Amino acid sequence: MRRWILIFFLCLLVSGSPLVSFSQCYNFINYGISEGLAHERVVDICQDKYGNLWFATLGGGLSKFNGLTFENITIRDGLASNYVRDVTADKNGNIWAATATGISRYDGNSFRNYRVEGDDEAEVSINVVYEDHAGNIWFSAPKGDLGKIDAVSGEVQIYDVSHAPNDKVVAIAEDHAHQIWFISVVKGLFRFNNGTPVNVINHVDFKGYLLSLFIDKENIFWLGSTKGLLRFDPNKPDKIFDFFEPLEGIFLKSALVKDPGNFWGIAAFGLVEYDYNEVKRFSSSQGFTDANINSMFCDREGNMWFATDGDGIYKLSNEIFTHYGQEQGLSSNPISSIVQDLQGNYWFATYGDGVDVYNGEEFINLGQAQGINNAYLWASTVDKQGNVWLGTRSSGLIRFDGKHYSCFNVDDGLVYNAIRCLFTDSQNNLWIGTSNGLSRFDGTHFHNYTTENGLYDNIIWNISEPVEGKVMVVTRNGFSYYMEDKMRADFNDPDVFDKRVNVALQDSFGNYWIGYSGHGILHVNNKTKRKEFVTSREGLSSDLIYNLIFDDEGNLVVGTERGMDIIFLSDEGAIDRIKNYGKIEGFHNFQTAHNTAYKDMKGNIWFGGSEGAFKFNPGKASVNKTEPLVYISGLKLFYEEVDWAKYTDSTTNWFSLPVRPKLPYNENNVVIEYFGNSLTNPEEVTYRFRLIGLQEEWSPVTKKSEAVYTNLSPGDYQFEVIAANSDGVWTKEPAVITFEIVPPFWQKAWFFIILILGFLVTIKLFNDYRIRANLNRVLTVERIRAEELVKVRKRMARDFHDNMGNQLASITVFANLISLKLKDKSEEIDELLKNIEKHTKSLFNGTKDFIWSIDPESDHLGEVFTYIKDFGEDLFNRTDISFFSRSDELNGECLSLPSGWSRQIVLIFKEAMTNALKHSQATEVHFNLNFTKSDFVIKLMDNGIGFGEKQKGKGNGFKNIHSRAEQINCRVEVESTPERGTTILFCGSIQSEQRQKGFKIY
Repeated sequence: MRRWILIFFLCLLVSGSPLVSFSQCYNFINYGISEGLAHERVVDICQDKYGNLWFATLGGGLSKFNGLTFENITIRDGLASNYVRDVTADKNGNIWAATATGISRYDGNSFRNYRVEGDDEAEVSINVVYEDHAGNIWFSAPKGDLGKIDAVSGEVQIYDVSHAPNDKVVAIAEDHAHQIWFISVVKGLFRFNNGTPVNVINHVDFKGYLLSLFIDKENIFWLGSTKGLLRFDPNKPDKIFDFFEPLEGIFLKSALVKDPGNFWGIAAFGLVEYDYNEVKRFSSSQGFTDANINSMFCDREGNMWFATDGDGIYKLSNEIFTHYGQEQGLSSNPISSIVQDLQGNYWFATYGDGVDVYNGEEFINLGQAQGINNAYLWASTVDKQGNVWLGTRSSGLIRFDGKHYSCFNVDDGLVYNAIRCLFTDSQNNLWIGTSNGLSRFDGTHFHNYTTENGLYDNIIWNISEPVEGKVMVVTRNGFSYYMEDKMRADFNDPDVFDKRVNVALQDSFGNYWIGYSGHGILHVNNKTKRKEFVTSREGLSSDLIYNLIFDDEGNLVVGTERGMDIIFLSDEGAIDRIKNYGKIEGFHNFQTAHNTAYKDMKGNIWFGGSEGAFKFNPGKASVNKTEPLVYISGLKLFYEEVDWAKYTDSTTNWFSLPVRPKLPYNENNVVIEYFGNSLTNPEEVTYRFRLIGLQEEWSPVTKKSEAVYTNLSPGDYQFEVIAANSDGVWTKEPAVITFEIVPPFWQKAWFFIILILGFLVTIKLFNDYRIRANLNRVLTVERIRAEELVKVRKRMARDFHDNMGNQLASITVFANLISLKLKDKSEEIDELLKNIEKHTKSLFNGTKDFIWSIDPESDHLGEVFTYIKDFGEDLFNRTDISFFSRSDELNGECLSLPSGWSRQIVLIFKEAMTNALKHSQATEVHFNLNFTKSDFVIKLMDNGIGFGEKQKGKGNGFKNIHSRAEQINCRVEVESTPERGTTILFCGSIQSEQRQKGFKIY
């Protein structure tokens, strides 16, 4: 049957009649003016050494495409004409364009144009341009002749081929022996032999015209003609050519062999593919175009590109996915279930339009007239007898046995009429999951199961058979399984089922894969019960999971709300990697419907949804092993373009990049732009980079296409970047650019020499200064010693005088005794005795402070405070000044003062209190003590008239106070404001070493 269909199909091709369109839609992507293309009349395509595609347009010049953006080049940039008829890229990266006014060569920066003139010296149009292995450029010359631009000299040569009217060269190619072949429209195929064109195949040999030439990897020639596809082996002169039968009779303007079993042809009616014994035609019904096709091109990654006359560029990156919708013949887009019967027909259950049956050529809708009693279908399956079973929303089961339809519902023993899923096990039992229980049909009777006999819940999500003889039932609250005629509870972890479960499977290792509505997938090890979540963070396209199914390789295929993913598993069942399939792969914004995943007889995975059905062909989903072409595309300073002429003498051709630029030290903020060209999935290219001289390790993986370095230190740097395609294939060699940050003058050798000389001179001057300083220091010490000797003598004289106090006290006593014994003394003697007493008491009071300070008891801070307080009370007792004192409570041992401190403190505050009495005009004086274990503060405050800054320190009293404080290494602060009083703070700090060593008496 299939053979007769193919013969009928080929007959239609030969007759030129419209072909029967395959009812499927492929992954074609269209690029036009709105995407950046210069013009939508495109005639030719080529690929340069960086992986960029170049499109020749009729009116828009050239368009360069890197997979993400377009760059358009026209006569404003130096192109000879905006009407470009052919384009090719040479091995050095130059672009050669055949235009309406000659040939243009573009080196990335500028153009060189070649003009070829006819007999009347008029500018002529060039149709074909081609580079051979030696770099010579061959082109179609006027009047059907052949031209060559020599790779060394640049000279233009013309070779006579034909002077027939309207003749022209339409194709040029080089075989494996480096011979040049070309096609003349009128005269056929030529071999260029030692400067002379030799006609090999003439159009009269097959009564048609040759239009294109393609030489495959085996050096077999494939010629597109008005009679079909010709195959020619130049090594078999006895058999000049033969037709490729499947495409014989088709008017082929161009032919391309992608691999031995895959041929593409541009026919008079559109695009044709011969793919391993299957002939396909592509038009708008298959997601392509109905516009005329001018040329096609297979890029380095195997993607097919098509240039159209008025509809821009089309790309067919793969045939992984095939879409079926209403445009392809479905009666309704919402698909709720898919199944294939034993004859190979596909049954698409719809939600509202019955079921559509697809036989590979057309869709047939079956509805109420054919026996489908409910148009709203939820599930489907096929049993081993070939019966097709359909589950309805509310009317039970429908069975089609090939001839008749039968209906089953609760009256026939079914547990419930609302059917959610259907499954046929290895024993040919039909399992029916409903919204209120489970039924098993053994061909005769229904056996029903609910929570009362083994189910965790009566709402059934899906049913599968992970191991032959063990049927797994997924309910809302847990898993049950049927084995050996019994329904058993299996798995009901509350942590697992506290979220909405949509679907679950058990793999060959017994582990569970559970898909949630918003939480991704949970992988549960059935032995260890270890749980591992797989979510969008780990690489899933979405966390809303609708379908899980294993492919023939044992990998988990996941249907989500945003596309499809494959979780590739290791031999031990662990997750190896995750691959996403979305719009770029042909899965166009497709949200899979719950429980619609199905694997057909060939291993294809099907999904249904609101937009129809998608078929996933795992055999076409091979890993893209072609590494990206990565290159440095830009170098900027401080994010700005610069004129590199002032930094280097030369630049590269394409991106105007400098060759090892030398950058000043203060222009060290560098932005390096790079690009990894992978046309299969350009948006998923990733990068790693490093700057040798700053970092040796590669950066983390990123999608950013620039690296920014700020405040680079002077030195030599080499930037390296590698790229990976969407399948994780990394470039073997990095793209590299080197540069230097020139150090400032103070980091150069000559500056260091000057610095060293200056240092030596400084050492000499410093040594001279040190000698003079030592001499001055010796003189100063001698002067200080002399001054100190004077001070010691004065202090000793004063202390000796004070030590006379005791003797003076005795004198006072003796004077009093004399006065008592001289009863009849004269007034003169009495006056003398009183004067002696007066002066001795005065002298005694002056000596007792010194005597008190020598006493060890006076070294306690509390004793000092009491002594000064008593002095103050006596001093202010008979005055108008009120005296107040306060101190911290003295707990335990009092704070001990070094020797000599108490006397200086007493003298300081006696001086201060005396000054307050004489000059402050105060009404109140406060005397306070605050202390810790080693620090203390004594404060004397009055509310008198105070004084200003100009008066501070002028009197001898203040000088004496500060001098005494300095002698014991303490600090005195005097604070005074006119009309606000005066405060004197004495701050002392006693370190432990001071207590141990002691101090001399001052």
